[in-house]
This record gives sequence, C-alpha cells and structure tokens, in this order.
Amino acid sequence: MSAKANARAQIQLAARDVVYESGDLAAAEASVCITLYNYAAFVVEALESVYAQTLRPLAVVVVDDCSRDDGAARVERWMRSYGDRFAGVCLARHAQNGGLARARNGAIDLARSPYVMVLDADNLLYPRCVERLLRSLDASPHAFAYSILERFGEHRGLMGTSSWDPDHLKLENYIDAMALLRKSAWEQLGGYERMQTGGWEDYDFWCRCVEAGLD
Repeated sequence: MSAKANARAQIQLAARDVVYESGDLAAAEASVCITLYNYAAFVVEALESVYAQTLRPLAVVVVDDCSRDDGAARVERWMRSYGDRFAGVCLARHAQNGGLARARNGAIDLARSPYVMVLDADNLLYPRCVERLLRSLDASPHAFAYSILERFGEHRGLMGTSSWDPDHLKLENYIDAMALLRKSAWEQLGGYERMQTGGWEDYDFWCRCVEAGLD
C-alpha cells in the first residue's frame, strides 16, 4: 500500500452511542448500512424494503447523524417490532452531526459481516437486490457490485446502466453510492473521505478504488 493510502488508513468516525442492538450481527452474510439525517418520513419504508430481501441471514445497521426529527425513534420502534427477521440489528446515534462520510463509516464499522450494502434512508431496494449482488461477488474477486437504479416519482427512468469503466469515471460519476462492498475493501481504502463540499464522497470512493486497483 502506498504512503498516500497509508495516510488514509485511519477511518473517519464520529462519537456515537448504540441506542438499540439485538441478535448477532456477525451471523449475517451481509449487512445493509443506512445513514439517517432528518429522513423520518422515509426511513421506515426503506427498512421495509430491507425486510423484504430474499437474502437470509441479513443484518441491518442504522446510524442517525444527530437528526432534528424523530427518525431514530421510528427506527428503534421498527427494530423492536421486526428485528427478529434479521440475524442482527443495530441503531446508533452520533453525539453531533458528523456528515455523510462519517455516518457511512460509522455504520459500516459497526457491521460484522464480510459484505456491506450502502443504502440511503430515502431509497428502496427491490427484494432480490442484495442477494443478486452478493452472489455476483461470491463468484468473482471484485471489490464491489452495483445495480441498476430506477427513478420513481415525478421523474422516471433508469440510472447506473453502464458497466464498470475507469475511463468513464474520468468524465463523471455514473455509479450511485448504493452498492454492495467487501468490507475488507472499505477498510483498505480507509473508508469514505469527509469532503469539503458534500455529495462528492461516492465519486471520491470510486476513484480511490481505481487508484488501489480495485474493480
């Protein structure tokens, strides 16, 4: 690993408290890691899409980045009611807002499975999503797998339909954050970088995958 990569090896984490935990996170094949910030109106629907996944065993980790709404309380109630479906569930809360990169790093750090699926609290997964991505990685040496996205609501259409191409990344980020990662690859890269301008964390992560020879 280069000196530059070594400098990034310290993953940026924020102070957090585990609010609720049940089951055995280490018993899951994969963990869905959700970051939550003022998405109380959407997060339960996102969780229900995780509940409907065909993959078993599965874990769910949610990190609330010091939201100003009652999203964390809704997640805790949901986990207490439906947590038995999963190998393990965990809800943690940051003491102060640390930003998207640290929230994602915190959720992945808490996960104990070899694979982690990144999911934003206002998005949904089709039932076979995690299982299909996991089987793709099982059969390959690759660091991550991503799926096609479908827009719903006012604007409809497909996104993320292009295959992995480092040259394409020179022009733009065409891969969404919602991908299944090998946790070892996330650790190798030092997690997501906290960006001065929010919203570039995903692009930076994919570009660092290219630099590290991960595909």
